[in-house]
Amino acid sequence: MAGVFVSYRRDDSQGFAGRLADDLGERLGKDRVFRDMEIPIGSDFSDVLHRAIAASDLLLVIIGRRWIGDAVDGYPSRLFEPADWVRTEIEAAFEQGKQVVPILVGGAQMPAQDQLPDSIGRLASLQAAEISDRRWNDDVDQLADRLRSLCPGLEGNRPDHSQEESLARVLGELGERVIDEVQARRRPDFSTTVSAPTITERLLNRIWRGVRKLVGTALLLLAVYVGIRLFGDASLLSTLDAFEARLQIGWERALAYLQGFSG
Repeated sequence: MAGVFVSYRRDDSQGFAGRLADDLGERLGKDRVFRDMEIPIGSDFSDVLHRAIAASDLLLVIIGRRWIGDAVDGYPSRLFEPADWVRTEIEAAFEQGKQVVPILVGGAQMPAQDQLPDSIGRLASLQAAEISDRRWNDDVDQLADRLRSLCPGLEGNRPDHSQEESLARVLGELGERVIDEVQARRRPDFSTTVSAPTITERLLNRIWRGVRKLVGTALLLLAVYVGIRLFGDASLLSTLDAFEARLQIGWERALAYLQGFSG
Protein backbone atom coordinates (compact mmCIF):
# COMPACT_ATOMS: atom_id res chain seq x y z
CA MET A 1 0.00 0.00 0.00
CA ALA A 2 1.30 3.42 -0.96
CA GLY A 3 2.17 5.67 1.96
CA VAL A 4 3.51 9.08 2.98
CA PHE A 5 6.04 9.67 5.78
CA VAL A 6 5.99 13.10 7.45
CA SER A 7 9.40 14.28 8.71
CA TYR A 8 9.61 17.38 10.92
CA ARG A 9 11.57 18.97 13.74
CA ARG A 10 9.51 19.15 16.93
CA ASP A 11 10.68 22.56 18.12
CA ASP A 12 10.28 23.98 14.62
CA SER A 13 7.04 22.77 13.05
CA GLN A 14 5.27 20.18 15.21
CA GLY A 15 1.93 22.02 15.02
CA PHE A 16 2.12 22.41 11.25
CA ALA A 17 3.16 18.78 10.81
CA GLY A 18 0.28 17.47 12.92
CA ARG A 19 -2.31 19.57 11.11
CA LEU A 20 -0.92 18.68 7.69
CA ALA A 21 -0.77 14.96 8.51
CA ASP A 22 -4.41 15.00 9.67
CA ASP A 23 -5.60 16.90 6.58
CA LEU A 24 -3.64 14.69 4.19
CA GLY A 25 -5.05 11.67 6.02
CA GLU A 26 -8.55 12.88 5.14
CA ARG A 27 -7.60 13.27 1.48
CA LEU A 28 -5.33 10.26 0.99
CA GLY A 29 -6.45 7.89 3.75
CA LYS A 30 -5.48 7.97 7.41
CA ASP A 31 -3.62 4.65 7.14
CA ARG A 32 -1.41 6.11 4.39
CA VAL A 33 0.12 8.99 6.37
CA PHE A 34 2.72 8.23 9.05
CA ARG A 35 4.49 10.40 11.62
CA ASP A 36 6.31 9.60 14.85
CA MET A 37 3.16 10.01 16.96
CA GLU A 38 2.19 6.48 15.83
CA ILE A 39 5.32 4.80 17.25
CA PRO A 40 4.21 2.35 20.01
CA ILE A 41 5.57 2.87 23.52
CA GLY A 42 8.60 0.70 24.19
CA SER A 43 9.53 0.31 20.52
CA ASP A 44 13.00 0.93 19.12
CA PHE A 45 12.60 4.48 17.74
CA SER A 46 15.30 4.12 15.09
CA ASP A 47 14.08 0.72 13.92
CA VAL A 48 10.45 1.80 13.63
CA LEU A 49 11.34 4.98 11.73
CA HIS A 50 13.54 3.15 9.23
CA ARG A 51 10.88 0.50 8.66
CA ALA A 52 8.20 3.18 8.27
CA ILE A 53 10.29 5.01 5.66
CA ALA A 54 10.98 1.72 3.89
CA ALA A 55 7.24 1.04 3.77
CA SER A 56 6.46 4.52 2.42
CA ASP A 57 6.76 5.85 -1.10
CA LEU A 58 7.13 9.54 -0.27
CA LEU A 59 8.92 11.54 2.42
CA LEU A 60 7.54 14.99 3.21
CA VAL A 61 10.15 17.23 4.84
CA ILE A 62 8.32 19.93 6.82
CA ILE A 63 10.59 22.99 6.91
CA GLY A 64 9.85 25.91 9.22
CA ARG A 65 11.94 28.94 10.08
CA ARG A 66 13.97 27.03 12.71
CA TRP A 67 14.32 23.78 10.79
CA ILE A 68 18.09 24.07 10.30
CA GLY A 69 18.56 24.54 14.04
CA ASP A 70 21.07 26.50 16.07
CA ALA A 71 24.78 25.77 16.28
CA VAL A 72 25.58 23.24 19.03
CA ASP A 73 28.61 21.25 20.23
CA GLY A 74 30.88 22.80 17.61
CA TYR A 75 28.54 22.01 14.70
CA PRO A 76 27.25 24.88 12.52
CA SER A 77 23.69 23.59 13.03
CA ARG A 78 21.84 20.57 14.40
CA LEU A 79 21.63 19.11 10.89
CA PHE A 80 25.38 18.46 10.97
CA GLU A 81 25.10 16.28 14.07
CA PRO A 82 25.44 12.65 12.92
CA ALA A 83 22.65 11.59 15.31
CA ASP A 84 20.15 14.28 14.27
CA TRP A 85 16.86 12.46 13.58
CA VAL A 86 15.68 14.81 10.85
CA ARG A 87 18.95 14.32 8.95
CA THR A 88 18.76 10.54 9.53
CA GLU A 89 15.22 10.34 8.11
CA ILE A 90 16.17 12.26 4.95
CA GLU A 91 19.35 10.20 4.49
CA ALA A 92 17.33 6.98 4.80
CA ALA A 93 14.83 8.19 2.21
CA PHE A 94 17.55 9.14 -0.28
CA GLU A 95 19.41 5.86 0.30
CA GLN A 96 16.21 3.88 -0.31
CA GLY A 97 15.36 5.82 -3.46
CA LYS A 98 12.18 7.37 -2.06
CA GLN A 99 10.48 10.47 -3.44
CA VAL A 100 11.34 13.45 -1.20
CA VAL A 101 9.17 16.58 -1.20
CA PRO A 102 10.15 19.67 0.87
CA ILE A 103 7.17 21.50 2.42
CA LEU A 104 7.68 25.14 3.48
CA VAL A 105 5.48 26.34 6.37
CA GLY A 106 5.28 29.47 8.51
CA GLY A 107 6.88 31.65 5.85
CA ALA A 108 10.12 29.61 5.78
CA GLN A 109 12.60 29.74 2.90
CA MET A 110 14.29 26.79 1.24
CA PRO A 111 17.80 26.27 2.73
CA ALA A 112 20.82 26.66 0.47
CA GLN A 113 22.98 23.65 -0.31
CA ASP A 114 25.92 24.98 1.73
CA GLN A 115 23.62 25.02 4.80
CA LEU A 116 23.09 21.25 4.52
CA PRO A 117 25.36 18.26 5.16
CA ASP A 118 26.68 16.62 1.99
CA SER A 119 24.57 13.51 2.64
CA ILE A 120 21.33 15.48 2.19
CA GLY A 121 22.67 18.38 0.08
CA ARG A 122 20.50 17.53 -2.92
CA LEU A 123 17.43 18.45 -0.86
CA ALA A 124 18.16 22.09 -1.75
CA SER A 125 17.63 21.38 -5.47
CA LEU A 126 14.19 19.80 -5.04
CA GLN A 127 11.02 21.71 -5.89
CA ALA A 128 9.30 22.68 -2.64
CA ALA A 129 5.59 23.09 -1.93
CA GLU A 130 4.50 26.05 0.20
CA ILE A 131 1.61 25.72 2.68
CA SER A 132 0.29 28.99 4.11
CA ASP A 133 -2.32 29.63 6.79
CA ARG A 134 -4.28 31.98 4.53
CA ARG A 135 -4.63 29.38 1.74
CA TRP A 136 -4.29 26.25 3.84
CA ASN A 137 -7.11 24.12 2.40
CA ASP A 138 -6.36 25.05 -1.21
CA ASP A 139 -2.62 24.47 -0.70
CA VAL A 140 -3.25 21.06 0.90
CA ASP A 141 -5.59 20.10 -1.97
CA GLN A 142 -2.86 21.01 -4.48
CA LEU A 143 -0.27 19.08 -2.46
CA ALA A 144 -2.50 16.00 -2.34
CA ASP A 145 -2.92 16.15 -6.13
CA ARG A 146 0.86 16.51 -6.55
CA LEU A 147 1.50 13.51 -4.30
CA ARG A 148 -0.98 11.43 -6.31
CA SER A 149 0.88 12.36 -9.49
CA LEU A 150 4.21 11.37 -7.92
CA CYS A 151 2.79 8.14 -6.50
CA PRO A 152 0.07 6.54 -8.66
CA GLY A 153 -0.80 4.22 -5.77
CA LEU A 154 -2.45 7.15 -3.99
CA GLU A 155 -4.69 7.96 -6.95
CA GLY A 156 -7.37 5.45 -6.06
CA ASN A 157 -8.08 6.95 -2.66
CA ARG A 158 -9.82 10.21 -3.56
CA PRO A 159 -12.50 11.14 -1.00
CA ASP A 160 -16.13 11.37 -2.11
CA HIS A 161 -17.44 14.81 -1.16
CA SER A 162 -20.85 14.38 -2.79
CA GLN A 163 -22.56 13.52 0.49
CA GLU A 164 -20.82 16.39 2.30
CA GLU A 165 -21.89 18.84 -0.41
CA SER A 166 -25.47 17.56 -0.16
CA LEU A 167 -25.54 18.06 3.60
CA ALA A 168 -24.01 21.52 3.23
CA ARG A 169 -26.68 22.44 0.70
CA VAL A 170 -29.45 21.23 3.04
CA LEU A 171 -28.01 23.25 5.92
CA GLY A 172 -27.73 26.33 3.74
CA GLU A 173 -31.34 26.02 2.57
CA LEU A 174 -32.49 25.50 6.15
CA GLY A 175 -30.72 28.67 7.25
CA GLU A 176 -32.24 30.66 4.37
CA ARG A 177 -35.74 29.41 5.19
CA VAL A 178 -35.36 30.36 8.85
CA ILE A 179 -34.21 33.87 7.89
CA ASP A 180 -37.09 34.28 5.42
CA GLU A 181 -39.59 33.12 8.02
CA VAL A 182 -38.28 35.50 10.67
CA GLN A 183 -38.31 38.43 8.25
CA ALA A 184 -41.83 37.60 7.03
CA ARG A 185 -43.19 37.55 10.56
CA ARG A 186 -41.58 40.90 11.31
CA ARG A 187 -43.51 42.60 8.49
CA PRO A 188 -46.72 44.31 9.65
CA ASP A 189 -50.02 43.16 8.11
CA PHE A 190 -52.19 46.12 6.97
CA SER A 191 -54.83 43.98 5.26
CA THR A 192 -57.32 44.36 8.10
CA THR A 193 -58.20 47.17 10.44
CA VAL A 194 -57.95 46.40 14.14
CA SER A 195 -58.55 48.38 17.24
CA ALA A 196 -55.68 49.77 19.28
CA PRO A 197 -54.20 47.03 21.48
CA THR A 198 -54.37 47.27 25.22
CA ILE A 199 -51.28 47.50 27.43
CA THR A 200 -51.58 43.78 28.22
CA GLU A 201 -51.83 42.87 24.54
CA ARG A 202 -48.81 45.01 23.67
CA LEU A 203 -46.83 43.33 26.44
CA LEU A 204 -47.85 39.85 25.25
CA ASN A 205 -46.98 40.78 21.67
CA ARG A 206 -43.51 41.91 22.73
CA ILE A 207 -42.97 38.70 24.66
CA TRP A 208 -44.14 36.63 21.68
CA ARG A 209 -41.86 38.52 19.28
CA GLY A 210 -38.96 37.99 21.66
CA VAL A 211 -39.68 34.26 21.84
CA ARG A 212 -39.89 33.96 18.05
CA LYS A 213 -36.66 35.90 17.64
CA LEU A 214 -34.96 33.67 20.22
CA VAL A 215 -36.17 30.50 18.46
CA GLY A 216 -35.04 31.81 15.06
CA THR A 217 -31.62 32.70 16.44
CA ALA A 218 -31.33 29.29 18.13
CA LEU A 219 -32.11 27.51 14.84
CA LEU A 220 -29.49 29.56 13.02
CA LEU A 221 -26.88 28.82 15.69
CA LEU A 222 -27.78 25.12 15.56
CA ALA A 223 -27.35 25.08 11.77
CA VAL A 224 -23.97 26.82 12.09
CA TYR A 225 -22.86 24.46 14.87
CA VAL A 226 -23.79 21.36 12.84
CA GLY A 227 -22.01 22.80 9.83
CA ILE A 228 -18.82 23.39 11.83
CA ARG A 229 -18.93 19.89 13.32
CA LEU A 230 -19.38 18.31 9.88
CA PHE A 231 -17.04 20.41 7.79
CA GLY A 232 -14.70 22.32 10.16
CA ASP A 233 -10.96 21.73 10.03
CA ALA A 234 -8.96 20.29 12.94
CA SER A 235 -7.98 23.72 14.31
CA LEU A 236 -11.58 25.01 14.32
CA LEU A 237 -12.89 21.81 15.92
CA SER A 238 -10.22 21.99 18.63
CA THR A 239 -11.25 25.59 19.42
CA LEU A 240 -14.92 24.56 19.56
CA ASP A 241 -14.12 21.64 21.90
CA ALA A 242 -12.24 23.99 24.24
CA PHE A 243 -15.16 26.46 24.24
CA GLU A 244 -17.64 23.68 25.06
CA ALA A 245 -15.42 22.47 27.89
CA ARG A 246 -15.34 25.96 29.39
CA LEU A 247 -19.13 26.22 29.15
CA GLN A 248 -19.47 22.88 30.91
CA ILE A 249 -17.15 23.97 33.71
CA GLY A 250 -19.03 27.25 34.10
CA TRP A 251 -22.38 25.42 34.23
CA GLU A 252 -21.13 22.99 36.87
CA ARG A 253 -19.78 25.86 38.99
CA ALA A 254 -23.10 27.72 38.71
CA LEU A 255 -25.02 24.63 39.82
CA ALA A 256 -22.66 24.11 42.74
CA TYR A 257 -23.10 27.75 43.77
CA LEU A 258 -26.89 27.54 43.60
CA GLN A 259 -26.94 24.33 45.60
CA GLY A 260 -24.74 25.90 48.26
CA PHE A 261 -26.94 29.03 48.33
CA SER A 262 -30.17 27.05 48.70
CA GLY A 263 -28.63 24.86 51.38
